[in-house]
Amino acid sequence: MESLKNARTWGGIGAIFSLFYVTYLVGFVLKLFAVKNIAEATKKESIFKDYIWAALLNITASLILSWAFYDMWDKMADVIHDPEKVTELMSAFGTWSLVAVIIMIIGVWFMKKSYDAIARETGVGTFHTAALFYLIGAILALLMVGYFFILVGALLEIMAFFALPEELPGAVNEKPAPEPATEQTVEIESAEPSEEEPVKASEEPSEEAPED
Repeated sequence: MESLKNARTWGGIGAIFSLFYVTYLVGFVLKLFAVKNIAEATKKESIFKDYIWAALLNITASLILSWAFYDMWDKMADVIHDPEKVTELMSAFGTWSLVAVIIMIIGVWFMKKSYDAIARETGVGTFHTAALFYLIGAILALLMVGYFFILVGALLEIMAFFALPEELPGAVNEKPAPEPATEQTVEIESAEPSEEEPVKASEEPSEEAPED
């Protein structure tokens, strides 16, 4: 199946590119096309829809977290000599970080739904495992150990895409069925011969009296 073969290539390369900051956007787009092709091949639109929701929520979480970091870094020089303002700044950063993590957890949950469906349809269970590590990493994102789980999930994601088969399990190459030959009904007129029994005249032998 061509679309599933393309999904294996695009998804695998995209997952590798997603590991690096400078190529993350390219990797994200490639994975998006790969998941779309898988959804079309399996005829499961929910796979792509859940992945889109996951992408939008994770992008939102990343923007919030980036803004929180920038805001804290920008104001740190002004409040460094005031402990109270430093505490307020750190508290605000922690609040926005918590909001970002909650949004990221919801996004990863949508991604897990998408990857679980892919695992069921393609038979590649590594998608389920990768999504599970991503979810654990998102929950523990406020701790340093969370990024370890996310890294493991990213590596498993690469393995999962490259493990995709060219055809779906149980797929049968559909060949056009030959058209049934038209049956020609040959009508045979059976003529029953009429048997005519010849009328035989029963000749009775005449007895002649012998003459003396």
